[in-house]
Amino acid sequence: MLQSAVMPKRRRVFEPKIDRTPPNLQKLVRLVFSEDYLPGDRLIERDLAAKLSLSRIPVREGLQKLVSKGMLLKDDVNRGLRLRDYSTAEVTHLHEYREAVELAAARAACHNRSSADLVQLDLICDEMEKEAPDAPSARWLELDWRFHQTIVEASGNERFINDFDLLMLECNYVFYRLPGARIPAASRDNPLLATLVHGVVDAHRQIGRLIAARDTDTVVEAMRLHLAGLSNRVHRDVVKSQLGKP
Repeated sequence: MLQSAVMPKRRRVFEPKIDRTPPNLQKLVRLVFSEDYLPGDRLIERDLAAKLSLSRIPVREGLQKLVSKGMLLKDDVNRGLRLRDYSTAEVTHLHEYREAVELAAARAACHNRSSADLVQLDLICDEMEKEAPDAPSARWLELDWRFHQTIVEASGNERFINDFDLLMLECNYVFYRLPGARIPAASRDNPLLATLVHGVVDAHRQIGRLIAARDTDTVVEAMRLHLAGLSNRVHRDVVKSQLGKP
């Protein structure tokens, strides 16, 4: 595998907050999952340490943590580490991992959510509705992430919360930062995209109501359907093909 290539400059999307992640690991994971590296690129410890102005020990420890999380792979040929190639199967695995965390978190949130959590979910949905004409803007993506993060935090499960930090940063990289991943239009300019955007808000509101009602079985199914729609790459490609038509 060749050395890291710099991706073409493109408008940056939102940066998921990962405040619960240790500072040195935050720096490392943001560098690794940035436009500086492409899927499959080798990661050289000394180069990462130099870019981050860190010693090699915390970088080595951080890389091993990311390997243990399945976010990086060992390169048996070069005896180093590399980013995943994100084949169709690996994208599916990433979504399955996210689904497993979020379904369990939604169920737990039904039992552990507070009144403040419910208010927060409603406010986020209101903001998403206001932002809908400009979606998928950086602000829209941030609000979408905050909605899901709020549910995970409402679960009260620290393991879910800590895993979700890194998981969503990896999802952000795969689906919004890689070349060609960004939809080059706003929903106000395309009826199909507008329908999809409002469908996301409707799904969020339904999930919020079910969590408020502590309806564990129905909220799990609602979240499953919502995530299935988000993960459908054919669905995304249809949107892109429609936007590309004259």
